[in-house]
Amino acid sequence: MKSLSLSTAALILLSALLVGTTPAAANPSALASEANIYLMPRPHKIANLEFTTSTGARVSLSDFRGKVVLLHFWSIQCPACRIAEPALQALKQTYGPSGLEILGVNLVDPPAMVAGHVSHHRLPFPVLVDGGTGLSLRSMSLNGKPTAFLVTPAREAVLEVPGFPTTYILDCRGDVVGYSVGAAQWNQRVAVDFLRGLLAQTRSCGVAQAGPVRASKL
Repeated sequence: MKSLSLSTAALILLSALLVGTTPAAANPSALASEANIYLMPRPHKIANLEFTTSTGARVSLSDFRGKVVLLHFWSIQCPACRIAEPALQALKQTYGPSGLEILGVNLVDPPAMVAGHVSHHRLPFPVLVDGGTGLSLRSMSLNGKPTAFLVTPAREAVLEVPGFPTTYILDCRGDVVGYSVGAAQWNQRVAVDFLRGLLAQTRSCGVAQAGPVRASKL
């Protein structure tokens, strides 16, 4: 990934992600220690990102409003991603009928290779690539540590992706409520309860389409 120097805008974005009410029924410390899932202090709005699926269809995050979404950034060569894949498949098969959607995002491998991986492993959830939408991962140094950000064609830094896999958890309104860096332990009871709590909200979720929130420019 192309290297970028750290900008003030990136620092502002990181602060917005880390500062800020958590889902009432969630136990932040237990989620972190037992399931490697970290809650946002309050729901964080993000721009309406557009991707292309591995089969060539255009989709955007707004297409999934009303569902709980796991936005899962991964790469084919990532060992932890291979470990996480069966758990994600089981989650989709178990909770898909209740309103869970998993979106695997791969912006580093060639689209043809991604399509082959999806076909070979028969992944039961959409896998998204750039496909000409102009999204990319840009590397930079943040407080002396290497990381990367998802960047739009307008050079807007939207989400930090410090490594693979990184998974963002979106509630039924499309707001980020939590994240995991590395493989989340979705088989832990605290994680199952958290997910079920989010899914329960989809029954009465207001999904009025507000305008997308603009991210910070790099």
